[in-house]
Amino acid sequence: MTPRKELFIKVKEELANIPELELIDLQRQQFGNGKENYPAYYTAALIEIRSITWTLMVEQKQEGKCVVAVTFYCKDGWMEHFYSSDPENALIEIDILDKIVEQLQNFQGEQFKPLNHVNEEPGEKGEEIMSYTLLFETSIYRSVNSKYTYIKNLNASVIF
Repeated sequence: MTPRKELFIKVKEELANIPELELIDLQRQQFGNGKENYPAYYTAALIEIRSITWTLMVEQKQEGKCVVAVTFYCKDGWMEHFYSSDPENALIEIDILDKIVEQLQNFQGEQFKPLNHVNEEPGEKGEEIMSYTLLFETSIYRSVNSKYTYIKNLNASVIF
């Protein structure tokens, strides 16, 4: 399995431990502005592996500095706290964001180091949906094809 695929699958599995999330998937602009029909989910976390900067290491290995974005989408929820008489659940979206960070901070796999929460930013603002993006950094590792092939000399005698 490639490091990018492992990173996505493991993060998705880890987010599945948050029962409030109805949809956890790869970011494919499912909730992008201009969409007429949003998915029928009210809370979603979409995972995007944004950028990887690779450097060559020894023994045909590469290390990549990677940014992973988890965008939390909430349909018709962010503004409900203004109309809610239940202060315990009025800001549930903020609680879910905190759970996502708690779940992923220092989470690691076989081919990636612990995730480090580094940034938060509001996402798209629409009439029907709000979003918030959490950014994590990590290092990932992969093997690459060897530049040279070692050929063992079966005949040790050399003729001049």
